[in-house]
Amino acid sequence: MEKKVYIISVLIQDRIGIIRDVTGCVTELGGNLTDLNQIVMGGVFSLNCLAEFEGEIEVFVIQEKLNQFFSDTPDAVRITAANSKAVSSAHKLDNSKYYVAAISGPDQPGRIYLITKLFASYGVNVEDWRHDLSDKNNALTIGLITIPENCNLTQLQAELREIMSPFGVSCSIRHENIFRATNEVGPISALLTR
Repeated sequence: MEKKVYIISVLIQDRIGIIRDVTGCVTELGGNLTDLNQIVMGGVFSLNCLAEFEGEIEVFVIQEKLNQFFSDTPDAVRITAANSKAVSSAHKLDNSKYYVAAISGPDQPGRIYLITKLFASYGVNVEDWRHDLSDKNNALTIGLITIPENCNLTQLQAELREIMSPFGVSCSIRHENIFRATNEVGPISALLTR
């Protein structure tokens, strides 16, 4: 039997227990979360998760169950059906490799646009992205990207440094394994067994 896969999105004023409510609902309905991304920005809670169900569960059943928790904000939850075969094959682009891009330094308007414009020109896909300005003097832009196998990484890194040089920031693009090995606390032997 083919699995039913749904993307569940929640956008609502932040409060304690929202993730509990959503994950509890999915679990009670026999679903399994295979991906989840959540953030609070400006006091607004945002969640996107991928839920797989074995049975013939329909969107309205999930919606009704979730609306019990968000009855005061009926538009807070959005559920979209996804193609299970497309979801399983779309996690990583064909012949692509995961890298971590990190840019750190003073923030200026246009920084993210220039970075993502360069990435798109090289066929680089942004999988996960964060721009953190909690330190006014040092904005951190970091993300997980997939780089096509035929991409000239050396050239990409050089162009990134060139377009970022007016901003006075440091830039790096490192393979995810190198980033993990140089940024995680713990013995190297544990990293090599992953």
